[in-house]
Amino acid sequence: MKKLLLITLIFCLINKVFSQAKKDTIYFLNGSKMVGEIDKIQLGVMSFDPDDANDITVQLQKLKNIAAVRTIFRIETINHKVYFGKLYPYSTARYAMLIEESDTVIIDIQEITHLYPFKNSFLKRFSGSAGAGFTYTRSSDFGQINFNGKLNYVSKKDEINFSASGIYSITDTTFSRDREDIGIKNNFYIGPKWFLTVLASYQRNQELGLQRRFQEGFGAGNKFITTRHLYSWARSGMVLNQEKNIENVSTGTLTELFAQVEFHFFRFTKPEVNFVLADAFYYSLSQTGRIRDDGEVDLYWEIFKDFKLDLTYYISFDSKPPGMESRTYDFSIVFGLSFSF
Repeated sequence: MKKLLLITLIFCLINKVFSQAKKDTIYFLNGSKMVGEIDKIQLGVMSFDPDDANDITVQLQKLKNIAAVRTIFRIETINHKVYFGKLYPYSTARYAMLIEESDTVIIDIQEITHLYPFKNSFLKRFSGSAGAGFTYTRSSDFGQINFNGKLNYVSKKDEINFSASGIYSITDTTFSRDREDIGIKNNFYIGPKWFLTVLASYQRNQELGLQRRFQEGFGAGNKFITTRHLYSWARSGMVLNQEKNIENVSTGTLTELFAQVEFHFFRFTKPEVNFVLADAFYYSLSQTGRIRDDGEVDLYWEIFKDFKLDLTYYISFDSKPPGMESRTYDFSIVFGLSFSF
């Protein structure tokens, strides 16, 4: 009987040790630690699911060390390095030992910009946000609705981004689709910083006389800045457009050269603030003298976990707009509430 109890006890201890070895652990500068699962690290902030507690978010600057060992992780650093492996605590604080197949690398954990479980973790590769806003004045019986949404997917070589936004006006007798923009792009990385890109989009802008524009394109780009608080990329190439104006006059296929740049600024101290500046310039090869520009500025202010107030400024310019009597530029300022996931 004693022998059976001893064997059972040994088995339980081995099982406990084995189970803990499969858990992720974060070590704080104050000496405490938490055991659980690392969901992801994104631009200096970790999402962590502790055992027997609710999910938390932790700034990397508050951590002494990390053990990310339960699976294979995809790890991206500010010096444009991408690894696939596991992290083990290192003897020096704020550093971790990364084991990638037969290779071992020592990295500063504060230089990690992105980390997520890669092996058998399809859903973990998705992130995004969704937001909406509404304004109404009784005196004019006029209302306006706006929405925006983004969905991102990252794999070993691919980065797929889907975005959609719209602005609509409502009166007691009319409903107007003022502005719509839906796009998808796929970046295929051929190195730590360089990527090939393909894209497709749909656009509508009543102010510029554009009933609809379908756009397809390809090109190449570079992720030229990645720091703890700034993320930026640029790309250029060629696009094909098929347009119809508000007079229902359609064009054939129009060819343009394009150049696009985006800057993402982050501040993770409370309150958390995100700032995004994006601009795309188009030069027509089909219509002499036609140039276009689409710009967007987004400011997100976190009010509580995963919910943010957002302010967005859109501006569009077309030297030869599709509508004959239309303006050459349009801008919009919209407020809303967004949810990140």
